[in-house]
Amino acid sequence: MHNSQRILLAVSCLSCFAVLKLLWDSSFNTRFPAHGRVHIGSDGRIAYVNAAGADVQHGQKKVASKYELSDPLCADLDGIDDLAIILKTGSTEIYEKLPIHLITTFKCVHNHLVYSDAPQDFAGEHVRDALALVSKEARAERDDLEQHRLIHEHMRLGGDASDLRGDKSWYLDKWKFLPMISDAYSAFGDSKKWYFFIEADTYVSLYNLLPWLSKLDYKESIFAGAQVMIGQTEFGHGGSGFLLSAGAAKAMSTTYRDNQKHWEEVIAKDCCGDKVIAEVLRAADPPIHLLRAFPLIQGETLSSLDWSETHWCRPAVTWHHVDAAGIDKLWQFDHRWRAKYGATRPILFKDYYAAFIQPRLISANGSLPDWDNLSGKSASAGRESSDECRSHCEQTGSCVQWAWRPDSCKIGSCCASGLGAGQSACVRLGRGQN
Repeated sequence: MHNSQRILLAVSCLSCFAVLKLLWDSSFNTRFPAHGRVHIGSDGRIAYVNAAGADVQHGQKKVASKYELSDPLCADLDGIDDLAIILKTGSTEIYEKLPIHLITTFKCVHNHLVYSDAPQDFAGEHVRDALALVSKEARAERDDLEQHRLIHEHMRLGGDASDLRGDKSWYLDKWKFLPMISDAYSAFGDSKKWYFFIEADTYVSLYNLLPWLSKLDYKESIFAGAQVMIGQTEFGHGGSGFLLSAGAAKAMSTTYRDNQKHWEEVIAKDCCGDKVIAEVLRAADPPIHLLRAFPLIQGETLSSLDWSETHWCRPAVTWHHVDAAGIDKLWQFDHRWRAKYGATRPILFKDYYAAFIQPRLISANGSLPDWDNLSGKSASAGRESSDECRSHCEQTGSCVQWAWRPDSCKIGSCCASGLGAGQSACVRLGRGQN
């Protein structure tokens, strides 16, 4: 058996395109019809930018209405003027995580905002303090918000906020979501059709995000994200990125501000701010429920994803837990893709696999130490060594990958029925020793 048979996840390209067309046209089974390209008309733009190009007044600082893009590959991104991207970070990590976004994604996004737990100007980028919008009563009474005051005092005296890195600063995070969304809507209002929220370790592919948005009806109140369930609440995972239409952002802002004290009490008792977003939207009139967007919006990295038929033929809109080097690599790959194929061909998970994972496997002869490839089925044989585990996979007809640990051999199989027009999508992968 050839190495390429063991290594490559060779799903039929024809089947990929067939499935992609079905998924893309149906906008992954949402109730919203595709409606073609969406644009803000001249009247809509005038509501935001007057004839002289004046700025829009914001509660904390003016938002620049427009500026020249510095990257030629940012040109002709259909729908980019309809989009605002909102990034949430923390003052203790801002120097580590924000710079890469300023030289990648934000080069192409006219309208973006950055929120933290302390106001500051960072290389010309104004960072807003989301917690300044929490009520004075909550900031005075809630113990976990005491860290907010300490950070401000430390920075006022010339200290670096990263000195206060730790759990106390992390606990501030859940308080940022609701005021951040409300403030962002105050900044842009209905001049933006879409609000996309990311964290400092989230990468978003504009080349996949914008075509997806063109398939959704911005006039609907849409809340979309990678679905997570805690208790009875289904919500969009914050680190994976989540989407609000202008109508949903307005409903959330109104519901939150009309009863801010109540929602601050809810946040104080809850674990997760992104979970409370769903509860606020569910309390809106009419209620707004999550549109499940997984796996287009998802929370894995290139190394942690299970490269399976669930993802293979679908576009990858976001990646999570990505460091600065990873964001740069993804950004450069997206740009090379755009230069080669233009703006109309989406980048599928299989394309990221071919660019980032397959070369590593080939160079490592099909076996990568210290990488869990998420093979899930424990095998009765092959437990003695990695070589025996590999051999057991090769002798098992449906096995496409294996993972070995001392006294454990796990194999993964693929049955992609329905993906191929009479062709089997199960091939040898042999893609990971652990």
